[in-house]
Amino acid sequence: MSRCIDIFRHRRAAAFTLIELLVATAVLALISVVLAQMLSATSQTWLTGQAKVNNFTKGRAMMDLLTRDLQGGVYRKDLPAFPGQTVAFFTERPGFGGSASTTRNLSWVQYDLGATTNTILQRADLAQDWNASASPAFGVTNAPTGAIARDTAPGVVGFQIQFVYADGSMSTSYAATNRPKAASVGIAVVDDKTLERLALTPEKISALRNGFASHSTGTNSIKADWEQYLKNDLDWSAYPQSLASGLKIFERYVSLP
Repeated sequence: MSRCIDIFRHRRAAAFTLIELLVATAVLALISVVLAQMLSATSQTWLTGQAKVNNFTKGRAMMDLLTRDLQGGVYRKDLPAFPGQTVAFFTERPGFGGSASTTRNLSWVQYDLGATTNTILQRADLAQDWNASASPAFGVTNAPTGAIARDTAPGVVGFQIQFVYADGSMSTSYAATNRPKAASVGIAVVDDKTLERLALTPEKISALRNGFASHSTGTNSIKADWEQYLKNDLDWSAYPQSLASGLKIFERYVSLP
């Protein structure tokens, strides 16, 4: 009889008590919460990294394209360049023109963001011939027409070009009689995921674009002006949370020939 009692007591001693089970459950819950937080942080870091890669890829591609055009530009007093402050000029790069698809080593190019709800920077080009009977005609400063527009990359919500003159001054106006030494190019880009969210409310795209356009002084660094706008004047609460990490400003100074 005493032997049976001893076995029973031994079995009871080997079991978990209610308090032990509650402690184990609490520890397991705590570990689950920590793991969930770590997974969430890792996922957010991954998404942020993807957004940065997406932005840098688009921003660098567009900057390189603009740089090649600007550095190959033909800036003469007797030829049009940046008429009416539009980003348009002759460049020694191939372009397509007329009904033929043959390329020429000279073209009229133009960059434009279009309507205020648009986020795709377009590049239009029109091939030209170097001869007396065809365009460009020296002495004629009217811009050619008929350039064929093509999309570059989506997600552009700010685009600005201004000029740096020999005395160090900056202006958005191009003076053919006092050719600038360099051009400053500014582009504000959002990543594709954030762009999908912004596309649901076109008025927010318009407000964002107008904000970048109105906060560019033309006499200061484009990037500095835009960063000041984002810091002090943009209502972040009206936009998707991903805009904070999905918006990138690029600026590049390009020497002109």
